[in-house]
Amino acid sequence: MANTLSGINLAAIADDAIAYLGSNFFPVNLFSTNFSKDIATKGESVTTRIASSLTAQDVSSGYSSAAQDVTSTAVITTLSNFKGHPAKFSDLEITKAGNAKWLMDHFFEPTKEATIKALVDDLLALITNANFSNKTTKAAGVFDADVVADIAGALTTRKVQQKDRALLLGPTYYSALLKDSAINDASSFGNSNAIKEGQMSRARGFNVHHYESIPTNAESLEGFAVGKSGLVIAARPVYGPVADHIAIENRIEPVTGLPFQFRFWYDPSGGNTYMSAGFLYGVSVGDAPALQRIVSA
Repeated sequence: MANTLSGINLAAIADDAIAYLGSNFFPVNLFSTNFSKDIATKGESVTTRIASSLTAQDVSSGYSSAAQDVTSTAVITTLSNFKGHPAKFSDLEITKAGNAKWLMDHFFEPTKEATIKALVDDLLALITNANFSNKTTKAAGVFDADVVADIAGALTTRKVQQKDRALLLGPTYYSALLKDSAINDASSFGNSNAIKEGQMSRARGFNVHHYESIPTNAESLEGFAVGKSGLVIAARPVYGPVADHIAIENRIEPVTGLPFQFRFWYDPSGGNTYMSAGFLYGVSVGDAPALQRIVSA
């Protein structure tokens, strides 16, 4: 016989939880993404392609003689990671909590953060000298808007498209840039958000973001500038069993398109309620010239 817990509406909780990811946590949409509603299994791969740049030719004497070969590079991203965060609540804990709001406040927010952080950790671990040799070496004390302009110029020289360029910085470097007079002066930046809110959205052609857990990767990494093709993320929904004792809600995060699955079930023998959220994903290096590391040493 299936168990029913009053006051739990999994669909409503899942919808409420999804809004948090894209608007307040890690900006997944800085990178090339390949998401789909099609169910996949662990180990399958997704292939995307990067077209090589071309040079215009003199065609005044005809097309055939001026024709040149074109190439594209395949980027294969294996869906090798199925991660989530299940939690267990005893009947006594739920009784003391009183209603489903306790579950939402104490479970779903930390679960979303833990799950998305797993993806981010795997993604940022790829940002090494072996994968991305271009770098800018600057101490935090001298990191300013002029340095960002130089990085922009370096990307342009490497023919990285200017649309959707982004800068992701750790707190120390973000703060240093925020204190630059070229940024915090409302008359020069166009608004007073840097002073009033401690925020900046654009600088030297980059969308600017900060993230508190950028790994050093044993190479003094403090941040990076990137075009969308620099890194690739692929994700798919996972298979959801059909059974009376389990409730499943698949939700597509509206900002990034990440296909989350929320599960809720009860174990009558142990007297425990379980809840989980997770997704299947893979990350890979894309176009190496499209990313420039920012290191302190």
